[in-house]
Amino acid sequence: MRRKVLALGLTFVMALSLFGCGGGDKDAAAPADDTAVADDAAAEDTTEAPKGDAAKEDASGDESAADTSDLKDWEKEYAKTYDISGDEEYVWGYVAQSFTDTFCSRVQKAMEDYTKQNYPNVTLNVGDGKQEVNTHIELAENFITQGVDCLIVTASDSNGEVVICDMAKEAGIPFVVVNSDIACDPIDHWFVGSDHYVSGHLQGEYVRDNIDDSETVNICYLGGTDGFTHTTLRRQGFYEALDEANYNYKVLADLEGEYLRDRGMEITEDWLIQYGDDIDVIVAANDEMGMGALNAIQGAGMSDIIVCGIDANDDAKEAVKAGSFGCTVFQAAEGQGKWGAIAAYAASQGKDFATLDIPYELVTADNVDQY
Repeated sequence: MRRKVLALGLTFVMALSLFGCGGGDKDAAAPADDTAVADDAAAEDTTEAPKGDAAKEDASGDESAADTSDLKDWEKEYAKTYDISGDEEYVWGYVAQSFTDTFCSRVQKAMEDYTKQNYPNVTLNVGDGKQEVNTHIELAENFITQGVDCLIVTASDSNGEVVICDMAKEAGIPFVVVNSDIACDPIDHWFVGSDHYVSGHLQGEYVRDNIDDSETVNICYLGGTDGFTHTTLRRQGFYEALDEANYNYKVLADLEGEYLRDRGMEITEDWLIQYGDDIDVIVAANDEMGMGALNAIQGAGMSDIIVCGIDANDDAKEAVKAGSFGCTVFQAAEGQGKWGAIAAYAASQGKDFATLDIPYELVTADNVDQY
């Protein structure tokens, strides 16, 4: 098989947007904080981020007092409206998608750390949603019963968790959704996250700009779990980026990899048997599946299939540096966690519902050291 990579300078794109965590990583570490706080049936799944004693100087609602020197340009715009530090006393309940999801665990830790450092009088209670709709609903109901000042959720199922939005609204509790949105009325909740259509589109832009299509480019696509909004949007963005440019490609296979590394590896092993050297590119809807594909490729002694992923996980970035991974797409887990906390503080203050868009960025060999 020919490797059809063109020489290209830095490709860097930022875009604003709309939703999602990837899938579960069975080998991911549990979150750092393990102090139980709940007194209900879900107590063993709930942790509290301790209050910090190293908070920033009191912002007290005075935006001029907040230090914005370390913020990116898009963050500085948000900081004109929202307090990035403050000393109000609130109790928040956060239903994390799963403690064992690599990306979602980073979102959670960033929220805990930012709250501890910048909102020293806020108590943040975190429950493990275990990527199960019923667990998410149960934890949310428990937090609402406890009368938290803000309910925060990273959804596992966009449609299945609409009831949480309804419960929070009925209880009069501000509701913030982080990373994976819920299909309830936008005027009923805050949303902090990234547009997954953009992430897929960036993958498509990389493929069309870097792989010569003078001969048909054969593509295999590893999709995420069916039913997730981000799964649909990432796939749509990828293919539309190719079609917009009238790119000469053929889809050999498009299968659900469930966002899991082992599934990505198993599917790719089958593809290598079925298609072998005909495969030019494998595009995955997250880095976990992409790394699984790469493991299968390397295990078969092959090196000329280009792999692309999403999330900019550490091992994917190392693979980009080594030249064995074409690209990944940076989804700011830390940015989502940080601005999720800021949105929760604003919601607790009674500010109007809003959507805070966190940009996606393409990561290639040209700029990987920036991440």
